[in-house]
Amino acid sequence: MTPALYILLALGTQPRHGYAIMREIREATGGRVEILPGTLYATIKTLLADRLVREVPPPKDADSTDARRRYYRVTPAGRAYAAAQTERMALLVKLGRPFLKGAR
Repeated sequence: MTPALYILLALGTQPRHGYAIMREIREATGGRVEILPGTLYATIKTLLADRLVREVPPPKDADSTDARRRYYRVTPAGRAYAAAQTERMALLVKLGRPFLKGAR
């Protein structure tokens, strides 16, 4: 799965800032996936340009008042892209299960 899809899924429920996105991905994957800052911010830049995410004001209950912190939210186009990619992967898993059973 690409870093972009992990980021979109991490933003699926609420706006998050960069560190919170990295933490959500790490926690959601049980530590199996870690997206480092360079990859995160380069990917966010692309997602912004493609209009799959947008920058939003900090939520009222934000855990920090650091003015440098940027918050992002997935757009409807980003949600559609993530849904399509997730469906594609679900089909791949469905096709792969018999293959894996035969490999044992």
